[in-house]
Amino acid sequence: MIINLYIMTRSVLLICFFILLLNEVFAKESVPTVQGFIGDSVVLQCHSGNVQLKSITAHWRYNDIKNVYDIEDGKVSIVDQDRVYRDRTEMFPAEYMKGNFSLKLGKLQNTDGGSYCCFIANIAYINKQQCTQLQIKEKPRGIQEKPDSNRGVESKAERIVSLLFHFFAVSILLCVL
Repeated sequence: MIINLYIMTRSVLLICFFILLLNEVFAKESVPTVQGFIGDSVVLQCHSGNVQLKSITAHWRYNDIKNVYDIEDGKVSIVDQDRVYRDRTEMFPAEYMKGNFSLKLGKLQNTDGGSYCCFIANIAYINKQQCTQLQIKEKPRGIQEKPDSNRGVESKAERIVSLLFHFFAVSILLCVL
């Protein structure tokens, strides 16, 4: 009876552990994080996929309140652009027809950290939204070369290796107990 209770407790703990880990993985996949350094540039990714666009309309917003960049019918519109982003944003018009609406944000400042969302309109009558969390850091001292602006994006392989490491650690602990 005591052995069955012990095995059942270990099983429940292991299941709870896996649920927590899977929840962490899916949370990280839903909103990617990109790190940028003060004074440098960063590219925030936005893709519509393989859908052919009839009318190219895309909007970038910061924390759902500031207008970062607009494309209306394939043309850049800076009329409503927040002044904080003037002369610091750039997109890649040659990539629009491929469904690439990534935004390059330059001269990064501490205040640039936050959530950036790309809204793509008129994709087969469905609107699409992609968000990225931008973290701003001080440049490390002693580094002369320009750091990789997307260094903070964690790959799926890195998450899987991290999960496997945790899984084996917990398995060993449970076997020892």
